[in-house]
Amino acid sequence: MVFAGHKLTTALDTSVTIRRKTRRVPAFSYGAVAPALLIVFLVAGLPLLYSLYLSFNTTNPITKRWVFVGLGNYAKLLDNAEFWGALGRTAYFAVISVAGTTILGTIIALVLNERFPGRGLLRSAVLVPWAMAPVAIGVLWSFVFAGSFGLLNGLLNDLGLSFLTAAWLGDGFRALNLVALTHVWNQAPLTALMILSGLQSMPGNLHKAAILDGAGPIRRFFSITLPWLKSSYLFIAIIATINALMTFDILLIMTRGGPGTATTVLSWLGYLQSFSFLRFGEGAAILYVLTLASLALAIIYFFIFRQRRSAEHMMDGATPSEMAWHAKRAQRNAMVTLPAYRPHSLLPARVTRVLAPALFALVAIVIFLWSVLPVLALILMSLSPAADLIRTPATVIPTTLTFDNFISVLAAEGHTTSAQAKRVPLSLMNSFIVGAIVSVINVALGTLAGYAFARHAKERFFAGSLWALMLTRMIPGLTLVLPFFITFKTLGLLDTRMALVISYSSFLLPLSAWMMKATFESVPISLDRAALVDGCSRFAMLIKVLLPVVRPGVIAAAIFCFLVSWNEFLFALILTSTPKAQTIPVVISGFLNQAQFYEYGPLFAASVLSIIPPVVVAFFFQRYLVQGALSGAVKG
Repeated sequence: MVFAGHKLTTALDTSVTIRRKTRRVPAFSYGAVAPALLIVFLVAGLPLLYSLYLSFNTTNPITKRWVFVGLGNYAKLLDNAEFWGALGRTAYFAVISVAGTTILGTIIALVLNERFPGRGLLRSAVLVPWAMAPVAIGVLWSFVFAGSFGLLNGLLNDLGLSFLTAAWLGDGFRALNLVALTHVWNQAPLTALMILSGLQSMPGNLHKAAILDGAGPIRRFFSITLPWLKSSYLFIAIIATINALMTFDILLIMTRGGPGTATTVLSWLGYLQSFSFLRFGEGAAILYVLTLASLALAIIYFFIFRQRRSAEHMMDGATPSEMAWHAKRAQRNAMVTLPAYRPHSLLPARVTRVLAPALFALVAIVIFLWSVLPVLALILMSLSPAADLIRTPATVIPTTLTFDNFISVLAAEGHTTSAQAKRVPLSLMNSFIVGAIVSVINVALGTLAGYAFARHAKERFFAGSLWALMLTRMIPGLTLVLPFFITFKTLGLLDTRMALVISYSSFLLPLSAWMMKATFESVPISLDRAALVDGCSRFAMLIKVLLPVVRPGVIAAAIFCFLVSWNEFLFALILTSTPKAQTIPVVISGFLNQAQFYEYGPLFAASVLSIIPPVVVAFFFQRYLVQGALSGAVKG
């Protein structure tokens, strides 16, 4: 009995010792975040500081002389009407984009939150626009809105509504709104997934009680759903605004800032100053204004998000009585008081019961067509002869279908093809190689950092480091690409895959660490303690015990990193110049520079090839994509 009691006491002492050790911050955790912090500091922090230094100078591209002017470049902006015009258009574009993505995303989320046959198919279809490369989206919608032979005018002609045809992108204000609409088509699925996360966390008894009181769906939405999603909507508004401020790819492909300056926003103006006019200092100042706006919004988000998460962190290590108290408090906070309800209906109850399912089905069909029809149109154009693509009057009905465009871009032996089309196979391989390397590096480092951030979120060092890490995610790529270009040119890394791997890590490593942090937070810390009691080292515990548990999160992070690197355009456009390192988005944009009508078919074929990986992932790995999006991932 004495011996058994001694063993029990020893085991309890060991358990207490392990618990105390897990509450202290071990050296392993600091070592786990060190590589991520160091890399982000080198590939994002230093370029950001270098960009700030550039904004204090003027450069002469001929003499290559630098002149320090202090705040002179910023002072010039205050007297520059072009800057103020771009600032106003940026604000307008952001407002339209945020409103559109929020409204459309809410509708999509409400539909996907219901159970109905084909919900999985609809969710896959909704994800396709989000997963596509912005360059391919720009190519698609620029041809939809093309004046004399665009798809929209062709559809109007086929329907006998030719009097409604127009040069859709010829009017400046209309062009700005159409570019915003294209951005909404691309970004609304992300908003829908974040809202869907909030809907699925809502206690079901709230709506059940309201239904018993006779409240209809509209009344329940405004009285219950909206109050519950208040914090989610604030998060969505800030993220959507930052994404709108960063918009570049779609603008470049669709309008190039025109007609005139009608669609010239700050990102495009900064690009022109830096890379068209080689005014690096002036361009850096414009882009830093954009950076400060993005960072201000990011700080607001993190401040609010930290308050929302603080209640969850208070549960770590709490006693059963404390956990019960927190649960009761959360339950009280979750209650939403309904105003007094007076039953009324414009239609008889029997009619309402019949119309409601029909209306729901109609909305689901419209969402499906909105998501899929443009993609099907792109595929149809890729199978159309070149002559059909430039017919006037325009029509959407091809004379025949052919695979010649795909044969052209895949450079089959004995087939005549253009120099640009010959670049497609190598660019696809470059995109795959760069995407695979970037995914492995960033997921490995992100997993280590994510574990440490999840387990020590309340520690000042880790909380501050996570803030700093994620703030770099909110920096517009244009702000970093300019110092990357100058630095890589000095180091001889321009036009190499290594340059792309380094630059992509500047925004993917924070994304991967954030996703893995959210994943590890769902794993109870008792699992760590049990592994340590069994004699595992912390590294062995992470590899052998925790990784099998968080495997879905690792897969989700890998998919996100690969897709974002596959679709990335800006860094590849600036940092590569020859086929040996160019990726598929850059090659697609190169077709537009040739401006030859016979290249339209190969252009659309290359665009279809570029979206195959994202579309396949959206359809067959939707569960991982949704999990990654709901973990807080943001695709810029």
